[in-house]
Amino acid sequence: MLKERIIERWFSDDATCPTILLANINTQSDLRQNQQKIEDIIEIAHDRGVNMLILPEMSLSGYLWETDKKDDLKDYLKSCANSEIKPWLDHIRDNLTDSGDGLEYVIFNNARPAGDEMFNSTYILHPEGDYNDPERIYDKIFLTPVEYPYFKRGTDRRLILDTKWGKFGFLTCYDLCFVELARKYAFVDGVDAVITVAAWRSQAVREYPRMNVRTDNYYGFLWDLMNASKAAYNQVWSLGVNTVGSHAVSGDLFWGGTGVWAPSGLPLIQASNMREELIILHNLNISNFEEKNQVEFNYRMEFNKVYQEIKETYAEPVVLP
Repeated sequence: MLKERIIERWFSDDATCPTILLANINTQSDLRQNQQKIEDIIEIAHDRGVNMLILPEMSLSGYLWETDKKDDLKDYLKSCANSEIKPWLDHIRDNLTDSGDGLEYVIFNNARPAGDEMFNSTYILHPEGDYNDPERIYDKIFLTPVEYPYFKRGTDRRLILDTKWGKFGFLTCYDLCFVELARKYAFVDGVDAVITVAAWRSQAVREYPRMNVRTDNYYGFLWDLMNASKAAYNQVWSLGVNTVGSHAVSGDLFWGGTGVWAPSGLPLIQASNMREELIILHNLNISNFEEKNQVEFNYRMEFNKVYQEIKETYAEPVVLP
């Protein structure tokens, strides 16, 4: 039961800051089962005073799998699209609030058919605005090999959610490995936090035998490293929400490790790499935290004074022979 797997922490006493629920969950290749699980999580969010719920990548359909029957998988993804479950999504949206006291945002990811093409898209449910409006959607840019037969790459258009608590930017899974997107969110768009939704696997071998170094979970290592470095290099909050457990069809293992990384790069909290858990972090101050810590050296100040001034103009490098 998910109600028995809640990790609840308080970042501050400031009740004007948001309470965020990050769902470290396993998804099935079964729309109805996934919908039921999401309903259960939403009920918990309402009960615990959550303001923003973030679900992992492809949490409605479950993640893709290798198959020779690609047309069948395409049809399945289309059957999970927003247009096919609109009454269900509308019901969730209609029970959200924008009063500042209760669940206001649900962030979810789903396949998005667009004519003859399909995108891997992140949506924002909110009482105001059409969640299917392309201007309110982030399309995944960097696709993995298993995704290419099904999805078209998104453009370099970034999505910013400007809330009363601060600005959030969005990435999807493999996007996390490419530094330019997060850098632009931080330096060009001035976001306070970057949300990454993912179905990030764990197992990959990297070995350096003469050094007696080996890992069987290299991808998991990258998840932790990339979230921490994204936060530290850009001096923004990193909220990473990942799938956990084994894939229902392929058996691939997902890393989990859903968590929150401060602008220092330090992980404040992370969920299990093995089992489902819900992280609820109360009163997370993403917009002014660095200002309260300027008594210590904080290199975001140098970012603001130097990098923000040069923006996209760089001197030509000197190349030595």
